[in-house]
Amino acid sequence: MSSRSLPYHYQPLGQKSHSSLRGLIVHNPARWTVILLTTALSLMSIAYIVVQRPWGSDYDPTTQTNYWSSKPEAAPVQFGNAVYDPFFAPTPEEALASTTIRPIKAHAALSDECLDTWISTGEWRDPCHHDMVSDSVIDLIYVWVNGSDPIHQQVRKNLIAELKYSVKDARFRQHDELRYSLRAAANATKSWPTSTWHIITADVPDPEDDDGRLGLVPQWLDVTCAANSPPGGGPSIRLQHDAQLFRLTGKPGAALHASDARSWLERILPSFNSHAVESALPHLNPDTVSDNIVAFNDDQFLMLPAPPSMFHTTMYGSVFRVQWDLLVGADSSGKADGGGEWRSLGWSAHLLNQRFGERKRAYMQHNARSLSLPLLHELSLAFGEYFAATPLSHFRGSHRVPEEYEVNTIFLGAHYVVERHREALLWSWVVAKWGGASGKLSVEDKQGMWDELVGGGEDAQVEGDAAMLKFSGQAERTTAENIELNLLMAGVQPPRAFDKERQADTHYGWSSLDGYTPNFHELPKKTDIDRDQCLGRGAESAWSLFLRLLRGKPTCGDNVIAALVRSSKTGLSIFLPAPSSTEPSDPTDPITLPLILPSTAPPLPSNPRAFALRLIQRYAYVFGDTPTVFLGLRTASSAKIILANNDRKNKDTALVCLNDDLKNGDTGALDDALHEWFEGHWPEPLGCELSGR
Repeated sequence: MSSRSLPYHYQPLGQKSHSSLRGLIVHNPARWTVILLTTALSLMSIAYIVVQRPWGSDYDPTTQTNYWSSKPEAAPVQFGNAVYDPFFAPTPEEALASTTIRPIKAHAALSDECLDTWISTGEWRDPCHHDMVSDSVIDLIYVWVNGSDPIHQQVRKNLIAELKYSVKDARFRQHDELRYSLRAAANATKSWPTSTWHIITADVPDPEDDDGRLGLVPQWLDVTCAANSPPGGGPSIRLQHDAQLFRLTGKPGAALHASDARSWLERILPSFNSHAVESALPHLNPDTVSDNIVAFNDDQFLMLPAPPSMFHTTMYGSVFRVQWDLLVGADSSGKADGGGEWRSLGWSAHLLNQRFGERKRAYMQHNARSLSLPLLHELSLAFGEYFAATPLSHFRGSHRVPEEYEVNTIFLGAHYVVERHREALLWSWVVAKWGGASGKLSVEDKQGMWDELVGGGEDAQVEGDAAMLKFSGQAERTTAENIELNLLMAGVQPPRAFDKERQADTHYGWSSLDGYTPNFHELPKKTDIDRDQCLGRGAESAWSLFLRLLRGKPTCGDNVIAALVRSSKTGLSIFLPAPSSTEPSDPTDPITLPLILPSTAPPLPSNPRAFALRLIQRYAYVFGDTPTVFLGLRTASSAKIILANNDRKNKDTALVCLNDDLKNGDTGALDDALHEWFEGHWPEPLGCELSGR
C-alpha cells in the first residue's frame, strides 16, 4: 500500500488518532485553553438542548452523538490506480443515535408576535420584518457509488454469492454522471447563499486492516481542494461514507445500549443498498450540514439557474414535488418487487397509516428532493425500529423478514411532514382551543364546534335535523395569490421565473397555509361532514375526539379542516386557541407533540397559542410544480434521440433524471452518447477537478 499525506478538515467517526496526538495536547497550553473553552461552550449548548425535549419523555434528552471530532492529518491510500479515503467505522457507542428532537434554527428569529400574524392572516406584515428571514441556506446531498471500483466489485460479488441473491448491474453502473451533476449544480446555484455540498460515497473493508474501511473517492476530484474554498469560489465539497452515517434507532422510549449497536453493525455491513444509505441521512451532522437539504442521486441534474425558493423558504417550508395522480397504497405483505422501490413504498405507506390513519398518498417525483434535516431526524426517531431494520437488507430487497422490510426515506420524509402539519391543525382546534385547560368537551362545546363548522361559508347546507353539513365547490382562498408579495416583503426571491428558458420556474400549487388537501394539489371540491360520525353530540375528552379525527376516521378530519378554512380567505386563525394572558412560554415546554400519541392527553403547554403557532410552522410545506423530465435510456442510439428531442422541445425543463435502463450491455456507446450531451451543457470544469481524469 502506498500513500501520500493530505490535510483533512473533518474526521470520520471512529478515526483512530496518531499516537503522538496526546503529546501534542499535553505539552501545548494553548490547546488546553481551547479545549477548556470548547468544553464550557458544549456544556452550555447541552443545557439548552436538554430543555427542548419531546413531549411525554419518551427519550432521554441528554443522549448525544459525537458526530465528528478533530482529526490529525490523514493520508488517502492507493491500491493499484485508485485512491481511497481510509477511516474506521463508528464504535458501538458512537453508533447509538441521538434522541434529542431538534428545533429548526431559522425559526428562532421569528418572534411569537410575528408568527401569530403570519399564521393567523397568511400575510407577511408588521410585526414581521424584512430582515427576519432571508433566502434559505441549502446544502446539496449526493448519494454515489462507483460500482466499477475493483474492490467494491469483489466484495459485492462475494456477498451476492453468499446470499444467493441477484442484482441488476445497472444499480452500480456509472457514466461519469456525478461530475456533470455537480457542474450543473454549480451553474444553477451561483446566486445561493453559502452552502456546502456533501457526497456520500460507498465504502469497502480495508484489505490490509481488519478494523479499517476504505471510502470510495471520485478519482477526478481533488478532495483536499474541494473541502477548502475551491479556486474561483463556489461551495466546499465534503466526502462522507455510508458506514460513517449508520446509527441505531429503536422504538420510542426503548433503551438501547452499545451491545445492541455492536450486533447491529455486524449485521448490516457491508451495505450495497441505496435504501439503507438514505435511511441514514437523518444522522448527517447538524453542526456541518444545513437544516435544509436537497437530496440528489448522481443521475439527476439541475438544468437552469434556480433560486433557493425552488426548494425551500423559511416562511412556506420545504417544496415537495409529488405525482398527485399516482397514489401509493399500503402493502405490509412484502410481496412487491424488492429490487425496485415499490416494496419499500408500500411498507412505508403502511407505517404512515398505522400512525396517522388510512389513505393513499402521492408518489414523490423521482428527482432532486427537498427535505428538512431536523424533521428527517424526528422521523427516524418516530419510526426508529423500522429505520433500524432497513440496512439489514445488504442489497435492495434481500432481507425478507416480515416487519423488517426497508423504509423509503424520501417518501416517508415528505408525507410525515404533511401528516404532522395536519395533526397540528387538529390538535390546535380540538385540544387547545375547545378542550382548553380542562381537556373536556361538554355538550355545549360540541354545539359550539358544530356552529363554527357551519359558519365556514355562505354555501353551507345543513340537512337532517343538523346531522349533515355539506359544502359544494372549493373554498375561496387567496393564499396562492399572496405568495409572491409575501416573499418580496420578506426579502426572499420568489420561485417564479420571468423567462422560463433562462431560469427554473416553480409554482407553489398548494401551501399548508390552506390547511390540508387529501388530493395533494388543490382545495377539495366537495366537503361532507356527518355530525354523529365525526363530531358526535355527547360529552367526551378533547383528546379522544382529536384521535378520532386524526386517524380513527381520517376522512372526518380532512372534512373538518376543509370546512374551517372556509371561514376566511387567508390564514389559519380559526384553528388557534385564544391568546394567553400568561407569561411567555416555559422553556421546558416540548417543541412537538409526542412521537407516539398516548391514549390519554399529555398536559397542555404553558402557552397553548404560542405552542400551536410554532408547531404549525415547524411542519410548513408546499407542493410545487417545476418542469421536470424523467428519461429512461434503453440503448445508446435511442439515448441520443431522446436527449436531443428533450433539448429541442422542452427548453424550460429545470430538473432532469437520466435512468440507466440499458438492455444490450453496450455501455461504451452509451458512455459516449452521454458524454457528448454532458459536455454540450456543462463544459466548464469545477475548480477542483483533476486534469486528465
